[in-house]
Amino acid sequence: MEFLNFDVGKNRIYWVDWLKTIAILAVLLLHCSSKYLLPELVFQPNWYCGVFFESISRFGVPLFIMVSGFLILRKNQPISSVPKRLKRVFIPFIFWLIIYVIAKFVMINHSFDLIQLGYFMVQAILDPTIASIEFWFVYMILGLYVFSPIITTWLHNTEIYEIEYFLIVWALISFVGFSNVDFLLYDYLKYFTGSIGYFILGYYLYVKQKSILKNKHFGLLLFVIGTLVSFLGTILSSMAIGEQSLLFFNLGDITPNACLQAMGIFIIVSNTDWRKYSKSINNAVVYFSIASYGVYLANVLFINILDKIISFNILGNATLTIIVEWIIVFLLCNIFIRLMSKIPVLDKFSGI
Repeated sequence: MEFLNFDVGKNRIYWVDWLKTIAILAVLLLHCSSKYLLPELVFQPNWYCGVFFESISRFGVPLFIMVSGFLILRKNQPISSVPKRLKRVFIPFIFWLIIYVIAKFVMINHSFDLIQLGYFMVQAILDPTIASIEFWFVYMILGLYVFSPIITTWLHNTEIYEIEYFLIVWALISFVGFSNVDFLLYDYLKYFTGSIGYFILGYYLYVKQKSILKNKHFGLLLFVIGTLVSFLGTILSSMAIGEQSLLFFNLGDITPNACLQAMGIFIIVSNTDWRKYSKSINNAVVYFSIASYGVYLANVLFINILDKIISFNILGNATLTIIVEWIIVFLLCNIFIRLMSKIPVLDKFSGI
């Protein structure tokens, strides 16, 4: 296979590539299992299966943000570096946004009216989630990139306890938002909420020295707790109201369960010496890591094709269907993105 001979270079940070590969696998698993989270399936075996797979994969996007935080915030970020970074994210996104808009427009309207299509395109640029829900991530990360020079300047000129102060306040205020408590003060402390906390957390977990935050067993404990909170919290909250509750599966995952999971995975992976492992395995991980952004942009389209055109369903078994579809989508997306990267003109849209 191609990745067995892939030149990873001498300066790769292997644990970063492992985190990105694990994160994209989690995102794909999340998307493949979401079709079973339907109100009409609540408390049925397939629903419990969907809840389980959703629960173990909530950390995907938070982990991507934390990795970005480490990679970007550890270095000085002049304002002049922002346009290049935005361009690298935005150009592939626009290509895939157009593909999704056309596909969704044709499927809904069964026609190709250019004026209506153009109007739908404008709406999608203003709010890309109407084309595909996972595109919220792109605008979020673009916003963080815009502010990265300011954040970096602060982080490099502050004490560690001040970073901890920010993260503690972020966690507390985010929990208030998560719990939906009607608390007026929350409205005036929203600048402490959102994905910026994950961005800074990725930097903090790496620079924090001689701490339990370097202990892989502690990381595993955090992941297990976060997963149990997701799984049991969803089931119990649904039982309490007599219908499906997705409180612990909020879009954007600014939730305590996803945060614990992401922290746990980050701690485990970043404190593992991956160079001791097989070169072929590391090569494969780097290969998949490099294509992870393109795979993120493309995966829902492939999942929809399998679900709607092929009616992907294996013997009515939710567990088997989710796992097989997850593997197929992962491989197809990586093959497709790699092919794009080798074709002139299309290569700049591959996200590689």
